[in-house]
Amino acid sequence: MEYEDDLNQQGSTTKYDCLLFDLDDTLYPYSSGIAGHITSNIQEYMSQKLGVDQSKVVDMCYVLYKYYGTTLAGLRAIGYHFDYDDYHGFVHGTLPYELLKPDPVLRNLLLSFPIRKVVFTNSDKAHTYEVLGRLGLEDCFDGIICFETLNTAHRSTVSQAEITKNTSDCRDSVSSMISGSEIFDIMEYSRQSNHGSTLPKTPIVCKPFEEAFEKTFKIAEINPHRTLFFDDSVRNLLTSAQMGLHTVLVGKSERPKGVDFALECIHNIKEAFPELLEAEDKSKNTRYSQEVAIETSVIA
Repeated sequence: MEYEDDLNQQGSTTKYDCLLFDLDDTLYPYSSGIAGHITSNIQEYMSQKLGVDQSKVVDMCYVLYKYYGTTLAGLRAIGYHFDYDDYHGFVHGTLPYELLKPDPVLRNLLLSFPIRKVVFTNSDKAHTYEVLGRLGLEDCFDGIICFETLNTAHRSTVSQAEITKNTSDCRDSVSSMISGSEIFDIMEYSRQSNHGSTLPKTPIVCKPFEEAFEKTFKIAEINPHRTLFFDDSVRNLLTSAQMGLHTVLVGKSERPKGVDFALECIHNIKEAFPELLEAEDKSKNTRYSQEVAIETSVIA
């Protein structure tokens, strides 16, 4: 594998040269309550904008997440067409971001590590920057890999104007979003012990699937064998471990099988990995070229 060749050629005495961080419930704790509001807004979008039966929304949301990694990816896979900016704006636009407070402890920790630090999230760019700003971490990272970075080739066929026009009539809105295709019955599929139909593929690239990690490695020029990946999702970590990343579960004190490390709090990085402070600093020219490569890719 090419990464193994790179690792042998570097000859560095440091084990890690990059820290890769998930965003939500990783850089801030789940106890903030933001996750609950996001879930509630997603379910409201499904019922209000897509016309999903209110009695089925909760279960359907869970099943889509189970099969596709995110509800958005699942909705697109089973036949719904909608504007991604409209979806993200609805889901994140009314979040109580005031629940997130500046975290000077984490900020000082991140700035003390003389190696690259990159955010890798399924969330959209606007939400990512809002969260980082609220936490006081907006200048602590060398790059951001987000929804727009991984999905630049995919846009919805339904414009914002079309969605706005049809919002007053839920049935007409759903009809336009389906665009002539039938909705795959994901709930019936999930109830079958022996699946008689093929699960439709999603056009969305996202964690926990390998394609998302492969694109991230390429865009951010990351060597997974020399990278620590911090995430609150065991599923994401298990995939990343198969891709060669060193994995750290955040928010739990017990390490599950298949994960390398567990941190009850993100603030414990320094104690868990003292070698990070010993990493060789990068030259300004090298760091600058990496920043440009990643930030250019973020722009949708």
